[in-house]
Amino acid sequence: MSENPGQKKSSRRALKQYVLGLGIGCAAAVYGVVALAMGETFLPGLKAQGHMVTGRSSTAMALAYLLGGLYVVLRLFVEPRLGSKGARGRLYAAQLPLLVGFIIALIYVLMHVGAVQ
Repeated sequence: MSENPGQKKSSRRALKQYVLGLGIGCAAAVYGVVALAMGETFLPGLKAQGHMVTGRSSTAMALAYLLGGLYVVLRLFVEPRLGSKGARGRLYAAQLPLLVGFIIALIYVLMHVGAVQ
């Protein structure tokens, strides 16, 4: 009546790749693009302007969504499909600027969280 351990591992891998990697990663990246285009980002808990952030903080948050989403897609969805070490090396070279940009955007947002407009 219990599942085969191989099936359980396979279902976890599929959940990680498709739901987290492809689903949430793509959703975050698309939201980042839309927020950049609109110039506003939703921030729950903000009392002014209906929870919408504008200005530089909005741009930084939208970039964080975009870069973080792309990183998640590459890390959880694309990376398991690569076979050769050369391809993985090129993927790591693409992931590094995304991760660094994501961290910089988050640092900017956290440093200016009190001055959000």
